[in-house]
Amino acid sequence: MTIQNALNFIRQGQSDNDFRNKLVKAESSQTRQEILDQNDLTFTPEEFEEAYSLTLFKCQEQEDADALMAFRMWWIMLCRSPDSDAPST
Repeated sequence: MTIQNALNFIRQGQSDNDFRNKLVKAESSQTRQEILDQNDLTFTPEEFEEAYSLTLFKCQEQEDADALMAFRMWWIMLCRSPDSDAPST
């Protein structure tokens, strides 16, 4: 796991609608992780935050920073969403 993987994930996630849709449609966090693994995009939450900070620092336009912040929020919310195959309580 590396920060570079997280940087690559941010780049791909912001530009590839099909990739994002696969992640959204994943039925569980395990399936989502398998998608990341298949794309050599394994990283920890800490590495994601470091990559996010590095990418945000490099943003030259406010629109780019806003898009990056929205992407981060999307990813956080996706990671926190309950698995669709988990029993509801």
